[in-house]
Amino acid sequence: MYFVAVKRRVIVLVVCVVLAVGAVFAVRATAARFDSSDAQEVVPTLGSSLPSVIPTRSSSGEAGVDLNWPRADADEFTGTKVSSARWRVYDGYNTASKETLDANLCSLSGGILTITGLANDAGTTCGMAWKQNRTFGRWEIRARFPAPADAGFNPVFLLWPADDANWMQTGEIDFAEEYDPARQYVQSWLHGPGNTDGGYYRSQPFDMTQWHNYAVDWQPDRITLYIDGQPWGAYLDKQFIPQKPMHLVIQQNYNRKHPGVPVRSSVQIDWVRIYDN
Repeated sequence: MYFVAVKRRVIVLVVCVVLAVGAVFAVRATAARFDSSDAQEVVPTLGSSLPSVIPTRSSSGEAGVDLNWPRADADEFTGTKVSSARWRVYDGYNTASKETLDANLCSLSGGILTITGLANDAGTTCGMAWKQNRTFGRWEIRARFPAPADAGFNPVFLLWPADDANWMQTGEIDFAEEYDPARQYVQSWLHGPGNTDGGYYRSQPFDMTQWHNYAVDWQPDRITLYIDGQPWGAYLDKQFIPQKPMHLVIQQNYNRKHPGVPVRSSVQIDWVRIYDN
């Protein structure tokens, strides 16, 4: 496991040594865009080390399965086009973020959703928003991030407020955001009500070009982050936790990092699953 290493050695009596992983706290400014139990879960204080968990049962690699979250909805991305009943796909020029968005770049094939960023001067890309809003809940996404990728293309899985016009007063939960062109670590930011920076986490290194499961558990008093069923960060300061309806957004932002055209980049999603509290 890329977050924690656990060794057991029996010498007369059982001795367990558990290594803790560190969680880094930082802040950043929010860029304008288009637009969370089980006894095994260990939730740290914001910014503290996240204790490891010694599983008492084998893990499926899915937080929703391991923690018995009740399924509310899902999209397995079968078919030939994104479901217009479930998703609103972005299309056109976004004057706020200065991005060119093309709905055709959110495409389905073989049960996989691929969001592509083009190698053109505009860095044309795509994003999509789940149409149903909810206050609190759990979301999990199985995804891979092919490399090499351009530093300017930043895939992100986030929860965005229903009140889009007043999003700064509600907040934003970026539970898996990718800025590494080699796709070897993931980050998370919490932007609380009033667009206050509520915290930041960066994972230990792991290969994001392979399939992994990224989940978030949003509750009134905490937000817990999971990768492959294991917690890797948690936000516990209630003043920074959104309390109003939000919805899932999957998108690949483009922020120019160098002259010339970017390298064609993509993120692939196998499925999305939504759970009740």
